[in-house]
Amino acid sequence: MILNATIKHRPVKLPLPSCLIPANVWLLLLSKKNNISWGGHGTDIPELNNCAADLYKTCDRTVNGKENTAAIVAALGESSTYAAGYCNDSTYGNLAQGSWFLPKMSELETLYNNKTKVNAGLTKAGGTTIPTSGYYWSSTENSSKYALHLGLNGGNMGKNPKSNSTGVNKARCAVQY
Repeated sequence: MILNATIKHRPVKLPLPSCLIPANVWLLLLSKKNNISWGGHGTDIPELNNCAADLYKTCDRTVNGKENTAAIVAALGESSTYAAGYCNDSTYGNLAQGSWFLPKMSELETLYNNKTKVNAGLTKAGGTTIPTSGYYWSSTENSSKYALHLGLNGGNMGKNPKSNSTGVNKARCAVQY
C-alpha cells in the first residue's frame, strides 16, 4: 500500500503495509494549527457518540474523521477559530473547502503507531516528520465539555476541556480521496 502525503506542497507516495492506513486517505503531515481549541465547550454534538478515552475504539468505529468534522461544523458553524472548523476551512493544496477534516482518535492512533515508518518515508522524500511531542485534538467527543486528544510523546490518549487552547493545542488535518 502507498500512503499519499503532501510534502513541501507536492504529493508524494510513501510505502506502508496495507493494514496501516486506508488507501483513500492523504494525511497533511507538514502544517498544523497551534493554539486552537476543540471548540463548542458546553455543546454536545448530537451526531457524535460521547466516547471515554479508554473505550474510543468501540465507540467511534462506525464513523470517520470526515463525518465527525461535518457534524462538528454543522453544530458549531463554519469558522477557522476551532480545530474541526480550521480543517474544514482549509484549502491547502488547492483543494475545495470541506475537503480536509480533523481525524478521529483511531485515525490519529494509527498514524502514531506507525510514525517510525511514516517518518522514514517523509525523511527520504525531504519532508517534515511527525513530531515526537505535543498533544493533538481528535474529532472524537467525550462529552459536552471534553474531547479526546493524542499525545505524541508516548501515544497517551486522554480527554481535555474543549475550550483549552494551551495544553492540547494543535490540529493536524487529513484529506480523503
